Amino acid sequence: MERQNRLLSALSVVLLVIVAFLVLDWDRVDDEPRDLDGPATNDLFAYQTTDITRLVLTRPDGEVVFEQEEGQWKLTQPVVALAKASAVDAIVDRFESVRVEEKSLDGAAADYGLDDASRTTVRLEKADGTAFTVHIGKDTPIGYKTYAKVPGDDAVHLLDNQVGELVAKPVEDFRSREVLAFSPGGVTRIRLVQAGVETVLRKDDAGWWIGDTGPRADQKRVGDWLSAVSLMKAERFLDGQDAGALGLESPAALVAVQDDGGTHTLRIGTRDELGANASAAEVPFRIANTDLLALLPADGWASPRLLDAQSWKVDALTLVLGADKLEVDRSSGAWAKAGGGEAGDIDTVVDAVLDLAVDRTATPTMSGSWGRITLGLGKDKLVVQIGDVVPGGRVAKEEAGGPAFVIPDASLATLADGLAGKLLPKPPPEGADPFGGGLGGGGDPFGGMNPEDILKQLGQMPE
Repeated sequence: MERQNRLLSALSVVLLVIVAFLVLDWDRVDDEPRDLDGPATNDLFAYQTTDITRLVLTRPDGEVVFEQEEGQWKLTQPVVALAKASAVDAIVDRFESVRVEEKSLDGAAADYGLDDASRTTVRLEKADGTAFTVHIGKDTPIGYKTYAKVPGDDAVHLLDNQVGELVAKPVEDFRSREVLAFSPGGVTRIRLVQAGVETVLRKDDAGWWIGDTGPRADQKRVGDWLSAVSLMKAERFLDGQDAGALGLESPAALVAVQDDGGTHTLRIGTRDELGANASAAEVPFRIANTDLLALLPADGWASPRLLDAQSWKVDALTLVLGADKLEVDRSSGAWAKAGGGEAGDIDTVVDAVLDLAVDRTATPTMSGSWGRITLGLGKDKLVVQIGDVVPGGRVAKEEAGGPAFVIPDASLATLADGLAGKLLPKPPPEGADPFGGGLGGGGDPFGGMNPEDILKQLGQMPE
């Protein structure tokens, strides 16, 4: 038995060493040639994918050209159209990391699909005019490689990754029907212009706001809008039609979305009962009337609630109303009062604070310091100062920004009940399992626990 235990211990040490090697040295291992007995390789190109703004594929069937415009890939030859970003990015990403073998191959260029009549020339260009060029032949029948020639070198070489299929796709496979190509989670600014009225939504660490000095925006509504717009598709392209005749030279409305890739702009021209003419990156197309209404909503963006946050992220709460104060946190797992002691049903109070109705149409002047609400969100926090009495309630202002607003009397009464422990728990969503999902049927099987507590229960996260 002792010998068996020693053997198991030795195997455990070996396993730990292997795991440590993989974790700590993975990047270096990943950079090494996979075939250590194979020929030496060098990087084919040296660029960052985000630097490439133009891609030219000179193929036997003609030239295919892609250009970045307004943060969006655009197909400019052989037809002007929106490009499928994923298909273009696949080429740019692949060539950024591909390596070329130093060893040259024997035989005629035509044997490898690298003669003038058969090859595809790939040219990637940066905004400053720097270009990277390579001639691409056939993909190898085995080994997941591609035959290639580098300009200035007449020899045939192998690339360590297949690229032939990527650059040989039919033009239609590169064409996109996306109205605007962006990732909703990366958007930091939205600009809407209609009938001469401009609305700007901006995002910072504290959430979404209207304008640079305006009130807090409804985070859910902005998120739903971004999700819907990211999925919108052009009904059909208006290839070759005059922009002026389509009403796009002086557009009736404009939608601009800014993310890490730049600003993506949609111009809306002549409308009718079925939809509207529109363009992105100067490519004209039609959009449906339902999409048009979603793009340019008629009602406002201001949040009807006090704060926008997810309740499970809240790990601390301070509520001060006049001389009364509640200060709790759950750094130890369960809610506890500052200085120790059980805190009671604080989740109900947090839900009430996040659901609290406010009046942002009012324009009071902030004065006084009657109360304060502070929500801790890990390293961040949201703070609302509550001031003097105004008609219908009390004036308030958020520390993160925005103008003063009014917390109505009914909302103040809710806060007072929360501070006094008189609030009833928030009712479960309609159709939820009252037993926490444990007895079947579409409820929450974890009884409403936040994700961190769920992981702790499963033993996947240290306390």
